[in-house]
Amino acid sequence: MNEYVKYYQKEYEARRITRREFAGRLGAAGVGATAAASLLTASDAVLADTPVKGGRMRIGWYTHSANDTLNPNRLTTTLDYLRGFQICSQIIRHSVEQTIEADLATEWDSSADLKTWRFRIRNDIEFHNGKSLTVQDCVYSLNRHRGENSDSIIKPLIDTATDVRADGDWLVVELEAPNADFPMYLGVYQCLVVPDGFEDFDNLVGTGPFVIDSFRPGVGMLAKRNPNFHHEGYPHVDEVESFGIGDSAARVNALLAGDIHFTVRVDPKSIPIIEGAPNTTMASSPSSWHRTFPMVSTRAPTDNRDFRQAMRLLVDREAALNNIQRGLGMVGNDVPISPLDPYFCPEIPQRDIDLDKAKFHLKKAGMDGGSVAMHTSEAAGGIQSVDMALMMKENAAKIGFNINFTREPADGYWSKIWLKPDYPIVGSNWLPRPTADMRFSLCYITGAKWNEAFWSNEKFDELIKIARSTRDGPERKEIYCEAQQIMWDEGGSIIPLFTHWMDARSTSLGGHRAHPVGEGDNMHIHEWGYLMS
Repeated sequence: MNEYVKYYQKEYEARRITRREFAGRLGAAGVGATAAASLLTASDAVLADTPVKGGRMRIGWYTHSANDTLNPNRLTTTLDYLRGFQICSQIIRHSVEQTIEADLATEWDSSADLKTWRFRIRNDIEFHNGKSLTVQDCVYSLNRHRGENSDSIIKPLIDTATDVRADGDWLVVELEAPNADFPMYLGVYQCLVVPDGFEDFDNLVGTGPFVIDSFRPGVGMLAKRNPNFHHEGYPHVDEVESFGIGDSAARVNALLAGDIHFTVRVDPKSIPIIEGAPNTTMASSPSSWHRTFPMVSTRAPTDNRDFRQAMRLLVDREAALNNIQRGLGMVGNDVPISPLDPYFCPEIPQRDIDLDKAKFHLKKAGMDGGSVAMHTSEAAGGIQSVDMALMMKENAAKIGFNINFTREPADGYWSKIWLKPDYPIVGSNWLPRPTADMRFSLCYITGAKWNEAFWSNEKFDELIKIARSTRDGPERKEIYCEAQQIMWDEGGSIIPLFTHWMDARSTSLGGHRAHPVGEGDNMHIHEWGYLMS
């Protein structure tokens, strides 16, 4: 390599010239395309290992609406979660290994009967308003999710606590029943810590990596770096701007144009375009994120078990994986536990498309030749949710059944369509919570705030309670397998696929980490990411 090329390679790696300028210098030096690509790749690797400070990260998320919120009790979308994590910290976090790791707590332990949990809270942290963090702030933040008057989405999880109190530097939580997974509850998206007595959630105050500059629901949020953040060395950027772009193609175009640095839920058909462009790349990774089609189990015709079985048999899962998801995922079996999970039960038969059997169940349900309404949107897990609904509609037509499909706009979908019993079948999707208990407890047990199919089974509920008091091992797996078998036989949801995170980024954004629990580095891309140019 001549000295001219070496000089400009060092200039690029020192960030004194841009990638485009470096490429131009290589061309001027007569470096061939293959050699130039190798030099650029090597220098980009050097840059990726040397985070820089400063700049504004722009994140184009997949949805937004006038119902965007910063109230921890009411967070329901991943855009809400992303913004909540920008402003607030948690008592503990979910790690990349799907265990728990320290955040505001430095250590934790439990009683032998798993009914009392203790967390030592740091005493060297300040909120954005200058108030020092105390254990009482954690008590207040958890109690907002408890009690008869709580409006919290996660009330069924935290309401299992009979007492939450401070004991010196320790937060003490007493539970009504043993729960081996309770610390994991404190890492859910809504468990954000705010100051004691705080209620002004349009101007959220926390101890997180960023401080709110402006927030307009349905428009966007701008936040500025917290110089006193307690995770030393983070965040890297000075500002982070987040906003929604509801159309998948528009998100990809914004990334290609350099208008954003990061996006999520890319249509798999756009992968060759992103990978073929000089300044963009995919950042996809395996997960247990799953699409669902909940069927309201409290109204006709979806209250009929045979009808629900018929609908599940209309899904060609292999075709959906290969043709819609481009192979980036795994087939589902109408339970929320994927083959990546230690509690996956291979003994349960894999359900597949069977139009003859579907017609048989429709006839038993009195719906042969009938029709049902189905609504979904790109908001419900990307364009794939729409494509799978259309596939089901086509398959139903082959046996004389009509699915009246409506594609809803992304904006406002969650507030207008989802969890509304007037819509018998809708599209939805679920992030892969790190424990089986959390997946079942949030949306499948009777009365759960997010029980999107309004499904209820007494035996299933009892099994989930028994599993909570059982430590990890063969006995616990057997309990969960029995619960999954009940869901497979009688449940209210179609779960056709588990899919990769379909993230994409600019090559000028470094620091991306694949996280199995959530897209966008489990909604922490703003904390780890940095701008290379």
